[in-house]
Amino acid sequence: MIWLNKFLTRKLILRAGIIIFGIASAIIAIITYYGQNAGNFVMEIDPDAYRRGIVLSSDEEFLSPSPRLLSDAITNVRDITYDWLKIDEAIATDGNYVDPDYKYIAYTLYIQNIGDETCDVNLNTSIVSIQNGLDAAIRFLIIEDGILEKMYMKPDTVEAEYHDLPEAEHFISDTTIMNSEISNFKPYQIKKFTVITWLEGQDPDCTDAILGGRIKIRLLFSITSAE
Repeated sequence: MIWLNKFLTRKLILRAGIIIFGIASAIIAIITYYGQNAGNFVMEIDPDAYRRGIVLSSDEEFLSPSPRLLSDAITNVRDITYDWLKIDEAIATDGNYVDPDYKYIAYTLYIQNIGDETCDVNLNTSIVSIQNGLDAAIRFLIIEDGILEKMYMKPDTVEAEYHDLPEAEHFISDTTIMNSEISNFKPYQIKKFTVITWLEGQDPDCTDAILGGRIKIRLLFSITSAE
């Protein structure tokens, strides 16, 4: 009965959120603009998927389900390398993880299906804006449910030799980092993702030319099919 009450409460929250989402589209547009100019990483549910019950949260209890999350902005970033990342700590920290020693983006989020249909959900990660070619030397790491780890990078402009780095897949294009899918995402199911982005010092394209560069990345969830 307690579980049922919690579920009904979440359903009511979702319905109220959908109404607000529709009525306040202009406000959301303003917030979206602010986020793209103030944050380094934004995670979003597209409007159709949100209306059908796909929600995000920065905590596993989904105390504040939302169609949108923002990482904290970071500045004055220096190059580091994969071995310096505190991956276990980032996975164990809901929302933003702040490394006391190095600067990089690390965020843990949860996605839940509180709708009535089983669906396939696409994850599309894209570069919203870029300055000084910073994307040439970044790495994008996504970890699913604390276990499945995949790393992405832009192809090197010169031949490179890396030490103690996981194998990385190349960006799909200049603006698209990766595409993947949550298949058969069932009602009440929850998935956890940790995303980490850093400036890889071993990359030969990590040169003085990218000094002062900026990058903004978006992870968009959308429904591709449903039963």
